[in-house]
Amino acid sequence: MNTTMGIVKLNLKYSKTPYIVIGIHLLVFFANTIVMLAIFGNTGEMAVGNYLYLLPVLMAIFSPAQNFSKILNLGGKRADVFKGNILTYTIICAAVSALVMLLTYTVDTATRGNPESVPTLADVFGFTANGGAVAFVQTFAFLLLFSCVLHTLTLANTRWYGWVADVLIVAVISVFTPIAPLRAALGGSLT
Repeated sequence: MNTTMGIVKLNLKYSKTPYIVIGIHLLVFFANTIVMLAIFGNTGEMAVGNYLYLLPVLMAIFSPAQNFSKILNLGGKRADVFKGNILTYTIICAAVSALVMLLTYTVDTATRGNPESVPTLADVFGFTANGGAVAFVQTFAFLLLFSCVLHTLTLANTRWYGWVADVLIVAVISVFTPIAPLRAALGGSLT
């Protein structure tokens, strides 16, 4: 457990790139909000919590890309690295989910009067339909699953099959997006 906790601390401490990207996005968002309030009298169309969803995504990409080979070169075991990364993603996803729900039901409600007027991604996926606690659990599970998929794709990009998977994902998105019947079929299956 000490090794796993050490890897979690390493991931949280030395992953500066995701923190910097999130910080820049939040600064730009708050500057935009101030300008929108001063000029137009409203705060714009974006909920503050949407930017926080980038943190687990970026951690799942940069953490294995930057730390995985370093830890293995220092004598770490793959199993310990994976356990540490899963625990890191669990902590980050829980924190982001809790913060997004807190912001949705406090800041967004106070600044816009109605949290549904400016939807978050949790609203778009329908997570907030059953209340804040259920939305927290669903958002947490979705972010954790998405982080694990991105982690796997990031590590697979060091092999040929990772690049093949990336090409297939891009091909599927490219085919389904421009063709209207396929897009309608895909959209109909989600509802």
